[in-house]
Formats: sequence, C-alpha cells, structure tokens
Amino acid sequence: MNRFYLFFGLKLGYLLFSATEKLSRIIQSSSCCLQDVLSSTESLMLYFERIRDDINFKSFYTKVLKESKSLTDKPILARHRRPPRRYQSSSDSVEFSSYEEFYHQQYMKSLGIAVNMLQNRFTQKNFKLLCNVEKFIFYAENNSLDDSNDYFQSIMDFCYGDIDVEKLKVEALMIVDFYQSVIKTNQMNIKQIAKISTICEIFNSCEVGKEMFKEYQKLIKLYLTIPVTTATAERTISTLNRLKTAIRSTMTQSRLNLCLLLHIYKEKIDKIDPRQIASKFISSSEKRQHFFGLML
Repeated sequence: MNRFYLFFGLKLGYLLFSATEKLSRIIQSSSCCLQDVLSSTESLMLYFERIRDDINFKSFYTKVLKESKSLTDKPILARHRRPPRRYQSSSDSVEFSSYEEFYHQQYMKSLGIAVNMLQNRFTQKNFKLLCNVEKFIFYAENNSLDDSNDYFQSIMDFCYGDIDVEKLKVEALMIVDFYQSVIKTNQMNIKQIAKISTICEIFNSCEVGKEMFKEYQKLIKLYLTIPVTTATAERTISTLNRLKTAIRSTMTQSRLNLCLLLHIYKEKIDKIDPRQIASKFISSSEKRQHFFGLML
C-alpha cells in the first residue's frame, strides 16, 4: 500500500465503480424496464465523457497526491522496459516524460474502456428491436399513426404471429382517448405517460380497456416478458442453493417449487394477511366452518 501507483489505481477504481454500482443496482431491480436502463446507462456514459478531460484529471490527480502524502511514497516514473521482440508491434512503445503524463494516460484509458464497454453492452441488436417496440407503445400517446408505420415492421419481427397488426393500428388510434378518459374518471394524478408502468396502472384500473384494446395490451405483455437482465434468474439459482441443502435432499420437486416461489416473492408474501387466507379457506365449506369456527 506504500506504492503510489497502487493508491492511484484504488482511487481510480473507486471513481469508476462507485458510479457503475448505481447503474448495477438499477439493472438488478425487479421493477426496472428497458427505458430506465437505457436512460441510466446514457447518463452514466455522459458523466464519464464529461470527466474525461485534462481539467478533471488535474483535479483528480491533485486530490490523490494530497491524500497520498502520509500514506505512500512519492510518485516516480518507472524505468522504461522494452517488451520482448515477439510482443512488439509495428508501432513504437510510448515513453512518458513525467509520471503525471503516465497517470494521465491511465486515467483517460480507463474511462474510455468503461464508456466503450457500456456502449457495446447496450447497443446490441435485440436492444434496438425492443426500443422500437417501446417507442411505438409511447408513440400512440403523442403522435399520429401515419408517422409510426416504421415501427410496425419491428413489431412483426418481435411478435410474429402473436398479434394482429391491422387491429393494433386501429387500437393505436383510439388509445389516446382511452387514457384521457380513465385518468379523468379515476382522478389519477398522471400528467404525462412516460413509463410502461404508468400504462399498466391505467389498464389495471379499467378492466374494460383490456377487452377493448386486446392487441395493444398483448403487445405490452409480450414486451414485459423480455427480461432486461438475467438478475432475476440468477437470484433464483442462489435461492435454490439456499433451499436445497444436504439436510433437505429428500424434498420432492413439487414442495421445492412451492418453497422457491414463496422465497422469491417474499416481499409480496409478507404483505398478505394470513388471517384473510384462513378465513377464506374456512368459509368455503360448512365442515370447515364447524371444525375451525373459532378462527373466523
């Protein structure tokens, strides 16, 4: 820890990972959607691009130097080593005139790698397809149908054979009036529809809309079935390791499935009142009412 380059690397790593951890928490959330992920990723890339300049490096480097005075040795420039001939390329290796120039290169390179990795991860083909589907879902809220014809091909590629596109076009013309009517009738505090969760809230508050806009609702359901990340599946595997222990090796498959469901959705299970379940169970049969009458 008394080496400056190690201290600088730790500080640079903290700068990168403290920001990416926030994005990781959003991605791993069970309630996140593609729109939230892309928006968070874009803001993180803009942040990295903003601090990737000489002014921010100078501020960061000065701060690291000040904090390292009593903890590490003074920064020195390592002796230039020529790599083995088999590793040499046509371009000459870089020689730095000062240690500050060396750490400047490390700072810029690290931020550049982080931005490139984020771009490669969130600019895949499937993301573009899902983005077009998501844009169409919001397109019906603010634009005319004639301008949105470019998105129908993406919808056909996304859910071929599952949705009647012609019916979807008709429903897209009517959906705006449906939104306004439901919001006004139920006095919902919704000024602008900018999230899929808001659309789901409107549909859940009016069961008739699910029948009127069957194709539109089907498109939303298909869109929501595509996981943004594999975090939920990975949590299930971790849950399985905790439940299927050596002591429970004789547990049957049906019991294991039920235990997994209870554990995975424990946040929702905790909100359920067991007395209501017991009351409903007892009231469904006269024999149960006679036997469990005191519990009602």
